[in-house]
Amino acid sequence: MGEERKKVILVDDEKAVVESISQIVDWESEGFALAAACLNGFQALDAIRKHQPDIVITDIKMPVMDGIELIKKTREFDRQVTFIILSGYGEFELAKRAMKEGVREFLLKPCSEGEIIEALLNSLKVRDSQGTGNEEMAGSREWEEAGGQDGSRWLGESQDFVELMLGYVEEHYFEEGLNLKWIAKELVFLNEDYVGKCFRRRTGSRFTAYLNEVRIRKAKEYLGRHHEASNEQIAVKVGFGNNPKYFEKVFKKYAGCTPKEYKKTKK
Repeated sequence: MGEERKKVILVDDEKAVVESISQIVDWESEGFALAAACLNGFQALDAIRKHQPDIVITDIKMPVMDGIELIKKTREFDRQVTFIILSGYGEFELAKRAMKEGVREFLLKPCSEGEIIEALLNSLKVRDSQGTGNEEMAGSREWEEAGGQDGSRWLGESQDFVELMLGYVEEHYFEEGLNLKWIAKELVFLNEDYVGKCFRRRTGSRFTAYLNEVRIRKAKEYLGRHHEASNEQIAVKVGFGNNPKYFEKVFKKYAGCTPKEYKKTKK
């Protein structure tokens, strides 16, 4: 007999979403079994008791019982099940609450089969390495550093953290250590994967690609003013540090020519 498939329960108050995710994922070939598909938190709670799933994929924003409440109630009788949150763009205040409950995987609607499978596999890896995929964060150093019980350092729901990221990149593009991991942890205090997906949804680009675009734009501006500047100097000026060869490679990718060739067009 083959290895037993991991059981998954899907929860969303939108029937179309439930049907879509149920159908687009080839559960069996990926080593999973869809044990139940539910349209509200109460149905899901009963299904969790009945099927004892390994993973629950749940919408975060539902009437009567939302995803956060479902997680809390499940924790009262089952602390082993791992949760993956389905969320819409802009629901980062709710995502913050989910992180407090230990959730580490987020899916931004609409999501592809590849994204769903990746989240499922990541959840299993986390659970296997930690014993449980969703350890409580309340009182932990990570949560305290992120703002404590009141989340005072977290962005409020009315603020757009992607806009904050865009502004920060524009002002700090020259910082060599700037990356998505730092942004998520130190600037917006949200899950890195969730932040990355929201950023890509808003801008159409991955964070690293967007940052490189800004850096090369700034490099062009600098070259236009300083024709004699060396690649070494420019690399440091725009955030590539002491790595002029990498700067040249990225410049050619985004500008379509080398820095030397670009200089000639500005003389």
